[in-house]
Amino acid sequence: MCRSRPMALLLTLLLLPAMAAVVGAQTPRYHVLIANDDGVDAPGLAALAAAVAADPAYRVTVVAPAEHQSGTSHAVVLEGLVEVRSHEPVAGCETWAVVGTPATSVRLALTGILAEDPPDLVLSGINRGENCGRVAWYSGTVGAAREAVLAGVQAVAFSLQLDWSDPRPDFPAAARWAKEVVDAVRQRPLPAGVLLNVNIPRDPASARGFRLARMGLAPDTVNRYVLDHEEGGTGWYRSRWAPPEEHEPGADTRELDQSWVTVVPFGLDQTDFEALPGLQEMPLAAPGPAVVTAGP
Repeated sequence: MCRSRPMALLLTLLLLPAMAAVVGAQTPRYHVLIANDDGVDAPGLAALAAAVAADPAYRVTVVAPAEHQSGTSHAVVLEGLVEVRSHEPVAGCETWAVVGTPATSVRLALTGILAEDPPDLVLSGINRGENCGRVAWYSGTVGAAREAVLAGVQAVAFSLQLDWSDPRPDFPAAARWAKEVVDAVRQRPLPAGVLLNVNIPRDPASARGFRLARMGLAPDTVNRYVLDHEEGGTGWYRSRWAPPEEHEPGADTRELDQSWVTVVPFGLDQTDFEALPGLQEMPLAAPGPAVVTAGP
């Protein structure tokens, strides 16, 4: 009897790795779809895909615009055919390039390419340049994430604040911060109808940590078109933008400038409930009956 116990223990120790392998094989890996607005060949997308795909708990599919699409917000292609090309793998992941906007890429992935293999989470980015404050309204990076949430899939948008004089932003370091968010969402899923807008400081290695924040609403210091040159009756204008110089307490623009990785929850309901009581006093009335006149 006593001799059988060491033998049983030995057999258990020998079989444990095989049993673990079987259990691991039965557990489906967490499926992540990655899109962006800088284009399928952007280094920020490659860094994010590499950071997530390196973890065996995940499998990654990339479906992103074929070309640069910044500033397209939530625009989608509704007319005509949308071209989709098989692309060489990004960070070893199956990849498709879409001739369309970021939101179009996500919609096409969810309803077409991955219709029979839906993702658990959609990531957008890592964008070259911050998408905090009011500028998030224009962001194709955020638009791609919002499209996923509209389809009922949780999503996170990632952007890296830039020193625009730096030709080589540290996307791999930014991706390490992004991976922490991905892990957190996998462990604790987001509420329905909520996406996260995450901005990472320009020097990710020196970031102070994560900070929950709200969307900054301070006006941009420069957000207009200026005349570049003209010829005859034709003018050519160039966009000019600069972030706000003043920030409200708790705003993502302020926290990002103080080297925090900002995390802002965005909802789908844009109703301003504080404005509703005042709007009830508006003098709105149904139009009168149409006046019918006799023809000539």
